[in-house]
Amino acid sequence: MSLSAQDIVRKEFREAFRGYNQADVDLFLDDVVEEVSRLADENQKMKVRIAALQQEVARLREGAGSMAGDEDPTQVEDEVRSRVRRFLEEQIRLLDTSKGKRSATVERIAREVPKGDAPAAEDDKEPFWAGE
Repeated sequence: MSLSAQDIVRKEFREAFRGYNQADVDLFLDDVVEEVSRLADENQKMKVRIAALQQEVARLREGAGSMAGDEDPTQVEDEVRSRVRRFLEEQIRLLDTSKGKRSATVERIAREVPKGDAPAAEDDKEPFWAGE
């Protein structure tokens, strides 16, 4: 059953003898409406982000075919690392703003994400998230 915030707002309950306190039910439904609206907004934002990432993957795949020798592989690797770093930093920022306190995993990722655009050390072949 699909349920929207408007469905919750419009729902009416019949009164009954020995029923629930109507004010308590209304307060709870207000909280439910707020959370459903927030989740719907977040879901929409994630769908837009997924579409953008899918377009980026398609663009990169097209470019990989024409890359026969034009681009330096280290430049491509640096670009990919940079994009992944920016994406992870954005996710950490979103988590920071949505919750007052970081989880242990978020703290670990924040510490392990290399700062700046400098590539990771040559002997650091394993990605920082591989130990998960």
